[in-house]
Amino acid sequence: MRTKHTPSLWKHTILAGLATGISVFGVGCASSKTSNTARTGTEQLLISAAIDSAFSNVQFNELAGYKVFIDEKYLDSVDKGYLVGTLRHKVFESGGHLVTAMDQADVVLEPRSGGVGTDTQESFVGIPSLGMPGLPIELPEIKFASRNTQMGTAKIGLICYDAKTGTALGSGGESTALTHNNDTYVLGIGPFRSGSVVDQRQKAVGYNGVGGSIMSTGQVAKSAPVRIIDRNEAGAPFTPAAQIADTPTPTDYFNR
Repeated sequence: MRTKHTPSLWKHTILAGLATGISVFGVGCASSKTSNTARTGTEQLLISAAIDSAFSNVQFNELAGYKVFIDEKYLDSVDKGYLVGTLRHKVFESGGHLVTAMDQADVVLEPRSGGVGTDTQESFVGIPSLGMPGLPIELPEIKFASRNTQMGTAKIGLICYDAKTGTALGSGGESTALTHNNDTYVLGIGPFRSGSVVDQRQKAVGYNGVGGSIMSTGQVAKSAPVRIIDRNEAGAPFTPAAQIADTPTPTDYFNR
């Protein structure tokens, strides 16, 4: 006996097939809202690395044993907090003793900024966008390879003078440092990163190649813990007062 298919049966059969296909091949999607800081992490790393490099070219060991006051009145720059904090660190590291008032100091350390900031440069190999004469259309640019470079600059000046007499303790000077970060793309593949801050990123705790190239190994970096207090052999904290006792006057020290 031949079975007669009604239009209603065909309709239900088609709907069932569509439902089955959607359930098998359908793909779900979701989205989440994210936000970024006003300044990128790369920009801030470039500046802080430039500040670190500029200070690394300055000898602070002459401040050992002296009470030092840092006068910030002539310092006006981006990331001033990091700059002053690094300067304080250098004074402590050299064996100097920081004070909060000029009348308590032996030496006044006066920093100034000659330029702290970033610049960007873009270049590519390919065909630039071209306008068609007489037509309101433009051919898009074609990039075979491109490089985006961001540079950080820090120029810092320093001078010391006797807090009691106002006499300069030496001629002072300036230190300038440059850092850079390159993002290179080849045929749309990238970024392949190089430059001053790549090593810092790769050594950062939790780094696993996110934001790097597709060739990343995905290994999580491990960083040694930072030790902020050194103890003596007896296990007691160091005593700064013992480091500044029986020292010569600053004028005698810097002029010898």
